[in-house]
Amino acid sequence: MIRNYLKIAWRNMLKHKTHTLINISGMAIAFICSMLLLAAVYHEFSFDNFHRYKDRVFKLYEFHNLVKGTELGATMGYPVATYLKKENIGIDKVTRIKNSGREIRTDAKSLEQGINLVDPDFFDVFSFQIIQGQTRSPLDNIDAIVLNQTTATSLFGEQDPIGKPVEIKIGGDWKRLIVSAVMEDAPQNSTFKLPILARTELDPSWARTKEEWYEQHHNVYVRLAPHVSQAQVEKQLRLFVQKYLHPDGASLKRDGFKADDNGDYLGMRLLSLNDLHFNTEIGSGDTVSKTYLYILLLVSIVILFIACFNFINIQISLSFTRSKELGVRKCLGAAARQVWGQLFWENFIQIGFSLFIALLGVAALIKILTLYNFFKLDHAVLYNPQMAISVCAIWILISFLSSGYPFFILNKLKTTDIFKGKFSIIKSGIGRNILITLQFITAIVLICATAICYLQFQHLRTASLGYNTSSIVSIPVKDVTHGRDISAKLRTRLASNPSVLSVTGADVNLGVGKDGSTSKSQVGFSHEGKNIKTTYISADYDFLKTLSIKPLEGRDFSIAFSADTSEAVIITESMAKQLGSGQLLGRNINTDSAGRNGWHIIGIIPDFHLYSMHNSTEPLTIAIEGNASLDYIFVKVNTQNPVATMDMLRKTYASLEPDAEFKGSYIDENIDRWYKKEKRLATLFSVSAGIAILLSCMGLFGLALIIIHQKVKEIGIRKVLGASVANITGKVIREFVKPVIIAFIIAAPIAWWIMNLWLDDFVYRMDMPVWVFPLGGIAALLIAILTVGVQSLRAAKANPVDSLRSE
Repeated sequence: MIRNYLKIAWRNMLKHKTHTLINISGMAIAFICSMLLLAAVYHEFSFDNFHRYKDRVFKLYEFHNLVKGTELGATMGYPVATYLKKENIGIDKVTRIKNSGREIRTDAKSLEQGINLVDPDFFDVFSFQIIQGQTRSPLDNIDAIVLNQTTATSLFGEQDPIGKPVEIKIGGDWKRLIVSAVMEDAPQNSTFKLPILARTELDPSWARTKEEWYEQHHNVYVRLAPHVSQAQVEKQLRLFVQKYLHPDGASLKRDGFKADDNGDYLGMRLLSLNDLHFNTEIGSGDTVSKTYLYILLLVSIVILFIACFNFINIQISLSFTRSKELGVRKCLGAAARQVWGQLFWENFIQIGFSLFIALLGVAALIKILTLYNFFKLDHAVLYNPQMAISVCAIWILISFLSSGYPFFILNKLKTTDIFKGKFSIIKSGIGRNILITLQFITAIVLICATAICYLQFQHLRTASLGYNTSSIVSIPVKDVTHGRDISAKLRTRLASNPSVLSVTGADVNLGVGKDGSTSKSQVGFSHEGKNIKTTYISADYDFLKTLSIKPLEGRDFSIAFSADTSEAVIITESMAKQLGSGQLLGRNINTDSAGRNGWHIIGIIPDFHLYSMHNSTEPLTIAIEGNASLDYIFVKVNTQNPVATMDMLRKTYASLEPDAEFKGSYIDENIDRWYKKEKRLATLFSVSAGIAILLSCMGLFGLALIIIHQKVKEIGIRKVLGASVANITGKVIREFVKPVIIAFIIAAPIAWWIMNLWLDDFVYRMDMPVWVFPLGGIAALLIAILTVGVQSLRAAKANPVDSLRSE
């Protein structure tokens, strides 16, 4: 029986080649898009699930309740972890994680790899598997170091690395350590990619800052004790803050703080490891918003939804044109299940072909998308049981729906009515129009979303950051401890070059460079009874000149003032407001209670965006400490040939750091990397909208063929009675245009609501442009008219003699 079904199904597919091609290609495209998007979403939601204690691990963060809103921060001072270990507040294990250098070497080889300073509890908090060496507490000794598998192999090859000495460079000093263990490389779905681990106490600033609560530069992670809840520990953290930080409500209120419902002006809370990857404000690693993932999920469903409607619509319409064939089957004694079985297997085969093509397409595209870093995917996702079950369920469901509805209608009809032609496809017009309307609702929403995503991306990218971003080259320094010497030598060598205007540097990059590194340091202290907190960077001479920032008061750092390398600072307006009214220029500000460390204010500048426009500007202090590292050199150029200028800088820099890979990039490029997610989302919506329109047009095209074929005699009679080609074409088009107009009326407010919610996530958002919505509707309408119009015009121009000959 099934063999007969398959043979007849194959014959019908060959008979209706155009519709078969539309069905298979449409479903294949939809399956490819949906499977890729679902695989990407699954990958993101799988982050950090491999950790054994993932439900008990949390990241510590602090909150400040200000009148202007709540500010969150995840950087901590060294004493936080120290005293959390001492207090019995339900915390079992504690570890710090601090980025600290990139150089490691043996006697035979050297590498650039990220070095992270952690505590002995690290491997009790996180489940990174030890594959060689000391499996329990590998960082118990202060001279121990743990390497991941890739780093160990790069340094030692096939030799056993355990017990071998290595040296790492931290804060300008080489530390000789012994390899105690080798851990597995972190999986793709890990927030933490930590190739080298050493002890926190190796930090040169440890002795000076181990009791400095407000010198903040690292994250703290804790593992809760068994059967202790997050709420219980956060309650204890309130007492912890009061005990060690002694917040003064009156003073904080005067500084712009306000109490929350618990009466807290500031405090500490916990962020679950399960949410670490999804919190874009205080998360870790390459975070992604859950809203973004839900949008991906919705887009995948929408595309599959449109393709399924196309398939069901066309198959239902084709089934009604085969009513006489099915009537003959009933006359010959075919049971109802046999009639339905024939329809089911035809649809099942076509969807099966689509799935096969889609799997081949997905396997190829995963490699391409991963290669270009558009999505981070793994082929293993395709073999996931949940994915396989979902795909099979969709396969069966679509086959059932597209065969069940026409069978239900035809099965109710008498065989005599079928042969007399008393049944017509027109009776199903309401259902067909509903499906067309739903298709174009989704298409119009996607068109509007694409436009708004692109406009918001352009808004962020082109908005003024408060400094000049064009014609500045950022060069990462390998030997950061000698960064100032390298900067000075580069300044001297380029002084006679007319295309170079100025040279400066800093310990943080502007945007995200080719090294992919970002960092942030904050300093807190008490000043005249006020709690002061500021972001802090160490810069170089001509910093304001290079960035084209005009001081409101004072001056730039200059070689002419030797004292600039010791105590001189430049502060932003918001920092000045924190310090209070009065003359600040030229004042000395003590930054500790003993008065040992002080700042001499030489300039006040407008606030500018040191980091992306996802966040508002913060108080900033810029210093030029002579002994501080300089991680990046900025070169301001004036050239009409940026490629040639970059080559010139590459050659010049190679003479200063011959063993360093040149990773120079223009600041404009770095700024674009800040908004790669928005750019990726705009690209995704563009592709999705294009696919949605393509699928909708394919569906309209197929339906138009069927409808026009059924109306061919009606069209012939109208022509005989004097109807013009324009009248006939217009009548057919109007039948398909009405659902599109209704779709626009429904889609416009839906698109406005969804995109308004999305824009609310941005601190700096554009005003919603009203013109986007009618533009989306007009685009969808024109596409529908063109799709149906071609077929209508051909039918209207046909010779009526051919269609009426049998009459």
